[in-house]
Amino acid sequence: MVILAALTAFPATSLRAQSEEQNQEAKQAAAQGGTLDVLERIKEEQAQQLEGAWAYTVTPVVPPGVPQPPSSRAYITIARGGGLTGYVRNAPSGPHYGAHHGVWQHLGGNEFAFALIRDEFDVQGNFLGTAKINTRLTMIGKDGFVGVGSREFRDPAGNLADIIRCSTIKAERIKVEPLAPQCQSITPPQ
Repeated sequence: MVILAALTAFPATSLRAQSEEQNQEAKQAAAQGGTLDVLERIKEEQAQQLEGAWAYTVTPVVPPGVPQPPSSRAYITIARGGGLTGYVRNAPSGPHYGAHHGVWQHLGGNEFAFALIRDEFDVQGNFLGTAKINTRLTMIGKDGFVGVGSREFRDPAGNLADIIRCSTIKAERIKVEPLAPQCQSITPPQ
C-alpha cells in the first residue's frame, strides 16, 4: 500500500513541477509578446501620422546659375496599408499630368518614403511618357512634412528620356473645418 501511495504521489509531484514550469514559460512568452505588441502598436501609430490628405509644394532644385523654374502645387491622399493617390495642378500651356498612383512605407520614427508613377500628356492630350517619383520625407509635427524627391521620365517606349530631376517638398495636412458662419443656418434640401 505504501508503494502504491508513493507511485501515485510521484506522478502528481512531477505533473505539478511540469505545470509550474510551463506556467513560467507561458508568462515569459506573454510578457515578451506583450512587449512586441506594444512596439507594434507604437510603430502603427507612427505610421498613421502620414495617413490623410495633404497639399504640398514641389520646388525644383537646379544647379547654380540656372534660372529657377516655378514651384508647383500638388495634392496627395495617403491611405492605411501603403497606398496613395495624388494630383498635380497644371498650367494651361504646360504638360498635363495624369493622376499619381503609388505606395508608401514607414522607415521608422518620423521618416517615410513613397514612390509613385504618373502619365504625362502634351496640351493636345498626346501621351508623352511616364514619370516615376521617389520621395524621402520627415514628419514635422502632426500636420506637416518636408522631403526631397527625384523624378525619372520615360518616353512611351520606356526609354529614359530626360535627366533625373530633384526637388524639395513641403506639405501641410488638409483638415476639416467648420462651415462659414453665413452658411451654418442653411437647411439642406429634404
